[in-house]
Amino acid sequence: MLWHFLIKVIYFYIISFFLAVLEIQIEGPHGWAAKLPAWRPASGSKIDKLFRKISGQKELTGYHTALMIFLLLVFHLVFIWDWQWDIFAELELLSMFFLFTAVWDFSWFVLNPLFSLHDFGPNKVWWHKKWLGPAPVDYYFEVFASIALLLPEVLLNNWQDGIYKIAILLGVNLFLTAITVRIYPRAY
Repeated sequence: MLWHFLIKVIYFYIISFFLAVLEIQIEGPHGWAAKLPAWRPASGSKIDKLFRKISGQKELTGYHTALMIFLLLVFHLVFIWDWQWDIFAELELLSMFFLFTAVWDFSWFVLNPLFSLHDFGPNKVWWHKKWLGPAPVDYYFEVFASIALLLPEVLLNNWQDGIYKIAILLGVNLFLTAITVRIYPRAY
């Protein structure tokens, strides 16, 4: 069954790649929907304050809200088609989703012809307000959440498969991202 998981991980990497390409076409050089005519809550409103608190001070936009809801619905289609849901499958899916968001976001920088990895830092990437070393704090949270969501499988279901899933999820995404960075000529 681990090969099913491997296929899912590769499939979601491909989606993150093409979603980054699509977002580059939509946003161009302006990250975080800066120039899009997207809804934004009033500055200082309760929802603005709440979102900034939980998102590392990012601005809430209608574009990102709709996109995240859409992606979560698409990710959950598997439960609609199979009509089978269990908590371990849900946690696995959410684990993949959290890592997917980090990979998708980083791919935007790798694939965007108007950026390079030399620009990837707090001085040029203004919408990521908090950084830890070479990456936004969000990325560390997303990786940690991805691992944490698979821990119930490790602890309660099948510890070997759970450990393998964590290794596959992180390893395959890291490997495919490294290949993308290496072969995409404008990354540097």
